[in-house]
Amino acid sequence: MIFHITHHHDEKTCPAHEPEKVAATFGQVLPSLAEQGVTVHGAWVDPPGHDFFFVVESDSYEAIVEGLFPAVPMGTARIQPVEDFQARMQKVAQG
Repeated sequence: MIFHITHHHDEKTCPAHEPEKVAATFGQVLPSLAEQGVTVHGAWVDPPGHDFFFVVESDSYEAIVEGLFPAVPMGTARIQPVEDFQARMQKVAQG
């Protein structure tokens, strides 16, 4: 199943000016997700907005939660299941 994740923190918890903290938190998210067997299809960041975006694939919501654990203290994450738009439109067109 495909999930879109938005992780948001604020300027008070932002580790941008602390390289060691960045390495220990957000720097560990991709390896941590991989360790949990989560496939990351893409990862993006909006630094001034303090937002991270991930598109991942997993059969386990729990694996995603565990994989995000390094960033949990920094803010909040919204994990939303999504489906392929073109595939959905084809199903709709077929009735």
